[in-house]
Amino acid sequence: MYGTIIQDAYKKDEALEIIEALDDLCSPNDHYGWASAGLYCFWNYETKEILYIGLTLDLTQRFKQHNGYMRTTKTGSKLKNIQEYFKNHEKIGYSILVQSPLDQPVTAKNIYNLFQFDPSIHELKDFSQEQSKINLKTVEGILIEAYRRYYGSIPPWNKVEGSKRGREMASDGNYELVELFKTDDSSPLVSRFSLRQLSNEPLYEGIEIFLHGARQIMLSRGLPYGEALEYIKITDSLKRLEQIKSMDYYNIKLKI
Repeated sequence: MYGTIIQDAYKKDEALEIIEALDDLCSPNDHYGWASAGLYCFWNYETKEILYIGLTLDLTQRFKQHNGYMRTTKTGSKLKNIQEYFKNHEKIGYSILVQSPLDQPVTAKNIYNLFQFDPSIHELKDFSQEQSKINLKTVEGILIEAYRRYYGSIPPWNKVEGSKRGREMASDGNYELVELFKTDDSSPLVSRFSLRQLSNEPLYEGIEIFLHGARQIMLSRGLPYGEALEYIKITDSLKRLEQIKSMDYYNIKLKI
């Protein structure tokens, strides 16, 4: 289930650092961190304009394709857009909306090793209707439609609208979540640490993984952050709440 938005911004020659961080935090081959499938957004670092909202079953792989580190025959690669962007800008914003590893879908990378399906019986196409994959398309549709309602058009790099189901479920209020892809306002849904900071510091990652539980409750049940925290206190065996208090977490300013 979704809950945490992680932001970063990178220069053209820093793309490999983002790839390494994504592979570390959102691997399809383990049960720690977050699932490999999620929503992502490119945005103008200087103007804060949303450029593209997309979905993927593998955040690392898709980022590689968009930045020219992996060839793809799939439609939708934003390589040309990003190359053009870097002609006039030093940094581009990149954010992800991630979900629990409990929602990790079956992919080409993990179907036989992580999920241990028998290759003589199962193929990847057998899992095309996984609920996590359906939810992914729905959430993308909601966010793109929320953007369209606010601005009157879809993001400039998006060529098509999201899923019909997502469009039908969208409301004007959903735009608040879109805004969090590129804002630095202190929302409890946004990690206080960048993508690369989380990958480089296990303590930060552990705190954000813990808080992800509260964020899931906020989005799924509509509860205030304080009440959501009460629900996850029972899972605080590693004393994350004490660590959060000792580092004055809520006054940390995200730096990207």
